[in-house]
Amino acid sequence: MTRNTNVLWQSRLVILTLTHVVGTVGYMSVMAMAPVIRHDLSIGATHFGFFMSGFFGAQMLAALPSGIVTDRLGVGRTLALSMTLMCLGTAGFILSPGFTSALMAMFFLGLGYSLVNPATARGVVDWFPRHRRATAMGIKQLGVPLGGMLAAGAGALVVVLDWHMILWAVTAASLISAVLCLRLTEPGDMRNRGRNMLGDMRHILGNRRLGVIGTSVVTFSVSQSSLFAYLTLFVRDAAQASQPVAGLCMALAQGASAAGRVGFSYLSDTTFRGQRKPVIVSLLYASVASMLFAALVGPGWTVPSLSLLALFMGGTIAAYAALILAATAESVQPEYAGSAIGYNSLSWALGGTVGPPIFGWVLDATGSYGPSWIAMAVIASLGITFFALRFDESRTNIG
Repeated sequence: MTRNTNVLWQSRLVILTLTHVVGTVGYMSVMAMAPVIRHDLSIGATHFGFFMSGFFGAQMLAALPSGIVTDRLGVGRTLALSMTLMCLGTAGFILSPGFTSALMAMFFLGLGYSLVNPATARGVVDWFPRHRRATAMGIKQLGVPLGGMLAAGAGALVVVLDWHMILWAVTAASLISAVLCLRLTEPGDMRNRGRNMLGDMRHILGNRRLGVIGTSVVTFSVSQSSLFAYLTLFVRDAAQASQPVAGLCMALAQGASAAGRVGFSYLSDTTFRGQRKPVIVSLLYASVASMLFAALVGPGWTVPSLSLLALFMGGTIAAYAALILAATAESVQPEYAGSAIGYNSLSWALGGTVGPPIFGWVLDATGSYGPSWIAMAVIASLGITFFALRFDESRTNIG
């Protein structure tokens, strides 16, 4: 591999990572600033949870089409479209006078984000060999927790700066990112535009390995989406900590997620010689333990204890994504990679749509966060066990 080729791939990976940063910071800033936004809009915990439902619901509807669009338009054009849609969605949320219009804006934001994973994953499959693929996937997925860390900063900054101004900065970043993504366009990007879309869909939906991954990801996403939807509220309400401490916990969880996405992916590429399954299973069983610890949190927990818990949760519940994406892309031929990731996104969005309302409903019904975390642990355990028993990794050998 020549030096010029290395530089080209590295620059592309930077742009792929940036799109995840920008895509994540928008909706996660809304979550991180939840106490302030919830107060301004005069809504309860369950209503606020529906913001995440709107965001993930849009992705659920657009997931399969987004993958098919990616396989036809190519990485650069798809990501530019994604960033433009998210720019419009964030601006809509800022200008929303109440719950209904804000929910619609979150739905629009989700439509834009639905294009990010299929396009960035397709870029990794196209530009990186298998023995580097999970690591590259982990690096570009760094953008998710990095965006979350910036959002956590917004959660702390909102005590001195109006949340509308923070989201206007995110809107501008989305527009700039859209322009940068056009640099990823290539002459052969439109080579699949004449392929039958229904044929692609049948090919993806008929893949049994993708079916196992998709079913499992629904349960994983229920827990992950609930973690980031309610973490700041959880720290403030259950532990009676301050808003800056809640923001710190969000940042620590996102930081642990960032380290885990790259570290566990590199471990899969090297120590486990390209095997994804054993790392995924071990990581997610550990996430169940973290949720059970969260169920014990009360007013007596100190800042160091809360910080350690945030690190544990972020480094497990939110660190599996790159490995799942690699396993998904490797379960199909390269020309179907975008569509396969779209199928994965459908499952991820479905879990994200139902997860926060379930968490919020249990919270409102019991008046305590403990039962909510126990419910999340049970759901995740079912999904992990199903994946461990049914996923046949020996057949995911697409190079």
